[in-house]
Amino acid sequence: MIPADHAIKSFEKIYKESPNFFINNWLVIFKLIWELHSWFDRFANTKDYNTPGTLWYHREQTHHWQGIHEAVRIFICEYGLEFMIIIEKEAQQHVFDDFGEILSKENITRRYLRQKRGW
Repeated sequence: MIPADHAIKSFEKIYKESPNFFINNWLVIFKLIWELHSWFDRFANTKDYNTPGTLWYHREQTHHWQGIHEAVRIFICEYGLEFMIIIEKEAQQHVFDDFGEILSKENITRRYLRQKRGW
């Protein structure tokens, strides 16, 4: 899923779960969600990584529990604790949507990705 698709799905979900919070903070939420999903996908489809190995490298770098924790740490520092739950939920959802599960970084290997996911 591309960052824009992730973001649209996130906006809808956040609005349904907390419409007042979303309306009162929509400018911040818009920026936060776009940046969060772009952070996870920052290696995907870039000139230097536009090869078959990009998918593996891209997922090895951020699509695991440690990547989620790193994203939460980074984005809480930028946006504050009031957005912590949104950041954590959306980071987990991004990895799950792309990968179908959330593993540890140690378990995300190219061999695993080839065997389990067919990449």
